[in-house]
Amino acid sequence: MSFVGQFREGILNYFRKNVALYFFVLLLFVLGVMAGSLTVRALGADQKQELVDHLQVFLRGLGPSADKVDPRAVMQRADSVHLKTAVVLWVLGVTIIGLPLVVGVIFVKGFVIGFSVGFLVEQMGLSGLVFSIFSIWPQNLVAVPAFLIIAASSISFSWMLLVNRLAHRKTHWVEEFSSYTVLCVGMTALLMVAGLLEGYVTPALMRLVTQILG
Repeated sequence: MSFVGQFREGILNYFRKNVALYFFVLLLFVLGVMAGSLTVRALGADQKQELVDHLQVFLRGLGPSADKVDPRAVMQRADSVHLKTAVVLWVLGVTIIGLPLVVGVIFVKGFVIGFSVGFLVEQMGLSGLVFSIFSIWPQNLVAVPAFLIIAASSISFSWMLLVNRLAHRKTHWVEEFSSYTVLCVGMTALLMVAGLLEGYVTPALMRLVTQILG
């Protein structure tokens, strides 16, 4: 079998072995999305009005007469956030005490997306749903899977360290650590692609949808 074939088979085996873990991580993320969307309803009138004011200012900034968004600046800011998140998750994965924190990060990520979409839909109805599809999901279709894979790998590695320490077992931790790090680096590269989409694709889509929806 060629190197590429062995690599592909190794990746497939990894995902098969950790399917339950990925289901758990996905469930946490979905619960975060649901909690975020439900929190919108719990906001007071003053809080909602303040957010509406910010939203209106933002939408005016997408109008034809507004200054163009600097795609490179948006991409660099997004890449910076993605890189910091990936590094934090990687560090938490190599520390046993970081396990519950990774769980919290997953939930918060889902909460932010759920709150954003929920608020847009509540305030703008169907137009808000359309706007959220073109403003939130283009980059997140790449970023969310990469983020969840890093988070799941972090939990897996941290759990392995915990179990081996409690059972006083020896393991090939160098090999496991290398695989964990390579996977995180690969997913971080995808997060950089998400930053590229956020900087150069999403603003154009948002401007187009804003003009169509008026």
